[in-house]
Amino acid sequence: MKIITCCKVVPDEEQIKVLPNRELALDDVPAKISQYDLNALEAAKKLSAETKGSVTALSVGSSKALDATKIRKDILSRGANDLKLVISDDHSFSDSFETAKALAAAIREQEEVDLVLCGTGSSDLYNQVTGIQLGTLLDWPTLNNVTSIQPNGDTVLVERTLENSTEVFEVALPAVLSVSSEINVPTVPAMRDIMQAGKKPVAVLTTDLADLNASASTLEQLAPEQQERRQEIIEGDNEEAVDALVAFLKKEAL
Repeated sequence: MKIITCCKVVPDEEQIKVLPNRELALDDVPAKISQYDLNALEAAKKLSAETKGSVTALSVGSSKALDATKIRKDILSRGANDLKLVISDDHSFSDSFETAKALAAAIREQEEVDLVLCGTGSSDLYNQVTGIQLGTLLDWPTLNNVTSIQPNGDTVLVERTLENSTEVFEVALPAVLSVSSEINVPTVPAMRDIMQAGKKPVAVLTTDLADLNASASTLEQLAPEQQERRQEIIEGDNEEAVDALVAFLKKEAL
């Protein structure tokens, strides 16, 4: 089974600082693999071992995010046989549909893909729609929130856990599956895995991104306007204080 696992590189949320003007300081924040994509990589590694297949990791993003050797080795140390990158500084990839279109274009260039795995969402935005959009663009069967995958010849048996039930599907291949964080516990790469990762092939694809909107609108801020806390001290005996408080509340229309 030939598996492609989509990985998103995101800022490490624990290192993000909020500036006095309420903007996020991201310039010096180290990058990491999106937490939910670690589950996808782990699931791909398991399936690859069971089917004697291969895993290709695929990521799209800016040169700042994807040029880092540390990030590349981290992805490859988690079971992928090789890594393919679509790098563009002309696109923010902040829009899930634009990301899905870039991934779909890259996947169409690959040969004989059986299965594409995605995390259920990303650590930064968690829109939970990129995998579904990707499957739609490829016109492949698509499921999200997958908690179990079992190879079954030309199909896979898939479980999806809902609030009060578990659904079981037989999905024809090729397909796109978005896995839940409940599907596994990602293993920490051993030193041997990390050393071998440096020897695995990395390819930067020349995927045509002309169909992507380089000037897509983005949301700059989503927060209520902050106001200074007001403090009113009322002094006097009980009756005077009550009268003063009532007068103040009427004046301020509170």
